[in-house]
Amino acid sequence: MLPAANRMRKSGEFSQVFRQGKRSGNQYLVVHTISDGQINEAGLSEVGFVVDKKVGLVVGKSVGNSVVRHRVSRKIRHIIRHYLDDLTCTAMVIRALPAAADATSDVLEQALLKEFRRLSLLRSDFSRSKNE
Repeated sequence: MLPAANRMRKSGEFSQVFRQGKRSGNQYLVVHTISDGQINEAGLSEVGFVVDKKVGLVVGKSVGNSVVRHRVSRKIRHIIRHYLDDLTCTAMVIRALPAAADATSDVLEQALLKEFRRLSLLRSDFSRSKNE
């Protein structure tokens, strides 16, 4: 579970990140982010998750039933909580794609870190080992 101050809940916040933010993605997920300081006055990074149940037009496949979708969101939520203090953005929405249903936590973490680096979302002094 993410701390309450880091959870994005309002649909307006999601919409603002989708409309005004930058985005980058891979086969497992898409990361939408905004760094303008308008969403969270406390200066903390807020994170929201989107795991659609409808069939995507491009892929022609959904993430899965509710059990699978919740499993994917729990994996991503567990991964992201380790990086909250190292994020440089104000708000982020992580959208899971159908391939995430079959991915392990390690694969999802590598995919997420790849997008963090691509969008320059981690502090430059960030260096986390898997043993910490």
